[in-house]
Amino acid sequence: MSSGHCLVVGAGVSGLSSAIRLLENGWQVTIWSSDFSPNTTSDIAAALWYPFLSAPVEKTNIWGSETYDVLKVLSRFPQTGVSMTQTYEYFREEQSDPVWKESVDGFKRLNEGLPEKYVECFSFITPVIEMPIYLQWLMRRYEELGGNKRIKKVDSFSNISDEYSLIVNCTGLESRALVNDDEVYPVRGQIIRVKTNIKEMHLDQQISTLAYIVPRSSDMILGGVAQSNDWSLDSRIEDRDYILEKCTKLIPELKNAEIIEDMVGLRPGRSEVRLEKEILLGRPMIHNYGHGGSGVTLSWGCADDVVELANES
Repeated sequence: MSSGHCLVVGAGVSGLSSAIRLLENGWQVTIWSSDFSPNTTSDIAAALWYPFLSAPVEKTNIWGSETYDVLKVLSRFPQTGVSMTQTYEYFREEQSDPVWKESVDGFKRLNEGLPEKYVECFSFITPVIEMPIYLQWLMRRYEELGGNKRIKKVDSFSNISDEYSLIVNCTGLESRALVNDDEVYPVRGQIIRVKTNIKEMHLDQQISTLAYIVPRSSDMILGGVAQSNDWSLDSRIEDRDYILEKCTKLIPELKNAEIIEDMVGLRPGRSEVRLEKEILLGRPMIHNYGHGGSGVTLSWGCADDVVELANES
């Protein structure tokens, strides 16, 4: 167990999960972030457990499986905003088994009664995470464990006080400028909040036909765009129409759903997740960013690896 003082930069799902695990392992932790919930990218995520737009697969499989198990435990407590949900994923051509098959509960294949043009379906149970509720729960857990926080924008890692023996970089998209990482790029997502009574989740996770229908306690999220290198945070009527068109092909009754609002967020894309340690001006720094569309899906597995690297230092 260590008693060093760690600075975590970033208060999205990766920053909070890493900070909680560090506190549980004896570190003193402070979070600096320019935004806290409800104003983070994580707040806008749909969000569900599913390895999406993330690599390297041999690591994301392990991180994802570990996170599934944690979320399954958290689903027993209503205040976390996590619920285990019956899910159907549809395909337009026959599929081999997914690499995550053994990680999820109740995996089955279905090939009858599918929406038009779909020939196969995976049925399984997976967590749906209501991010505004979940992020508030994470923050409460963090503060109960003795964590500190401060609204502060970091422009450079090189002038951070010596009182911190370790820095953990969970700045997502901001890492492009902060650590000059040209591999980081935005993947724009637009979603629609609607009112509906549908309780199951329905997915088409192929980029060309991407559509996701995610039930929550008092609304439902419809999504279906992953636009690389698009920095726009404005919602677009053409994207809304495109999402509705794709989602109603899966569930026709959504055609008449009452729309509450449109929301836009930028996923922190990268060729692969960067989770590694470097020495910056004589001090260890751990990077944990570039999770693409799988920030929540990989969060606890990555946080455990952050702790492992921290304790080595």
